[in-house]
Amino acid sequence: MKLERNLSSLDYENKSTNFLIKQKQFEYQYAPLYAERLVSMKKELSKACAHKWPQYEVKSLVDLIKHDKCVIMGTIYKEMKNKPNILKELAEDDESSALPIQPINRDAKYIDLENDQLILEDDLQRILLIDATNSNLIKSNTLCTGLVIALLGTENENSEFEIEDYVFKETPIYDSLITPKETPSKSDKHIVFLSGLELGDGSKTNEYLFKLQLLIDYLRGDFISEASDDLSMMLSNTIRLIIAGNSLSSSTQSKDMINKAKYLTKNYVAGSVGAIRQLDDFLLQLINKLEVDIMPGEYDPSNLMLPQQPLHHAMLTKSISSDFKYNLHTTTNPYKFNLNGLSFMGTSGQFIDDIRKSTNVDDPIEIMKLTLQAGHIGPTCPDTLACYPFYGKDPFILDELPNIYFCGNQNEFKHEVYTPEYAQHKQIHLISLPKFSTSYSCIFLNLSTLKSEQINF
Repeated sequence: MKLERNLSSLDYENKSTNFLIKQKQFEYQYAPLYAERLVSMKKELSKACAHKWPQYEVKSLVDLIKHDKCVIMGTIYKEMKNKPNILKELAEDDESSALPIQPINRDAKYIDLENDQLILEDDLQRILLIDATNSNLIKSNTLCTGLVIALLGTENENSEFEIEDYVFKETPIYDSLITPKETPSKSDKHIVFLSGLELGDGSKTNEYLFKLQLLIDYLRGDFISEASDDLSMMLSNTIRLIIAGNSLSSSTQSKDMINKAKYLTKNYVAGSVGAIRQLDDFLLQLINKLEVDIMPGEYDPSNLMLPQQPLHHAMLTKSISSDFKYNLHTTTNPYKFNLNGLSFMGTSGQFIDDIRKSTNVDDPIEIMKLTLQAGHIGPTCPDTLACYPFYGKDPFILDELPNIYFCGNQNEFKHEVYTPEYAQHKQIHLISLPKFSTSYSCIFLNLSTLKSEQINF
C-alpha cells in the first residue's frame, strides 16, 4: 500500500516577515530598543490599568509623592550578581588575564534568592521595588529583566516603591477560523513537531541512528501497510513537519579554533560540515512526502543574535536541487505562520531557557505563560540573551497572541491549554517539545481537535 498525501489541501501563510533582518546596521546601541519597547507597550498597558484600577492615577516616577497611592509603569530590571559578565568570559579565554578565572556553567541559573533586587525603570529614572503585602505578590525570583509592567502602590520614606498589585498589557488573541472538535475523525489533518535532532554528535550510539531511521520511515509512511487503520489514516493526513531548532549538536561548534594559528587549522574540517550533510540527507528523504519547515536553533549554522535568520540554501544542496525542493521551507526563529485558520508561533527554545536561568521557574509551560501575559516573547533580550540592535521597533512584542504556541528543545513533552483572565472565552494551546536526541519522540497535533500525541520510537 502506497502512502498518498494531498499537501496543498490546507491554506498556509508565513507571518514571520517582522523577524527578517533586511539591512544589517550595528551602529545603534540597545537603549533605543528598550525605549521602543516601553513606548510601544504603554498604550495597551494604560488600558489594562484603567480596567483594573480606574480610581488611581498613573504617574511618572519623577512625579511620585511619598505615601500617595498611585500606578506606575515601566520596565523591570533585575539586579543579579550572578548574571553573566563579559569580563569573566574573556578571562576564561585569556590565560594571561589578571582576573580570577572561574569555570562558566552555561546551564547554571543566575538567581540569588536572598540578594537579587527588582527595579522599575521608566524613560527618566528608576526605583527599587519591594512587596508591601509580604505575600510574595511579586517575587524577584519569578520575574525577569525586560518585562514591561504596571504597578499599584506607594513610595515610602526610603524612596522604595511598595507594591500592592500589578498588571501586564492585555494582548488580543487571534480569532481562529475553526472551533476545535471534541471527537477526532479519520479525515482530520495533522502536523508534526520535532526538535533537537542534534546531528553530528560523535558520541551518539547505534541506538540513536536506528531510532532516527525509524522516525524517517514513520514520517514517510513506509510502514503504512502494516499499521492499524487509525494510524494509517493519521499518517495519510499528516501534511507538515516543523523542525524547531538544534538540528546540529553542540559538539559541532569549534570555539577553540578561533584562537589557533592559521597554519594549525590548514587541514581542519569543521564538525558542522558532516552534520549538515546528514541533515541534508535527512530532509531529502522527507520532502517528497511532507512539507517541511526548518527553524534554526542555538547550535545550528545561523546567526547567534536573535531573531535567527533562515538556514542558507547553499548548505542543503541535495534537498534544494531535488524535484521536491518547493516542499522545503527554511524559516526564522522565532517562527509565526497561519495554517488551516489557526495562528501558530514558536521558538527553538533560547527565549524560554534564558528566562529559566534568571527565575526560579523550571517548567517551560509556566515560562511560556509569562511571555504571553507580558505580551513579549523575549524580555531578557538584549540583557542576557543576544539580539540584533533594532532601532524603531521591537519585533518580539506580541501584538496578537497565537492559537498554538510551541517551544523546542525542552526536557519533556507537555501540552496545556491557557486562558487569559481578560479573555475567558479564548484558549491558547501551549506545547513544550522534547529533544529527539534524548526522548526519541516527535509530537503529532490534530488540527481539528487541537489535541496532541507523543509518538515514541
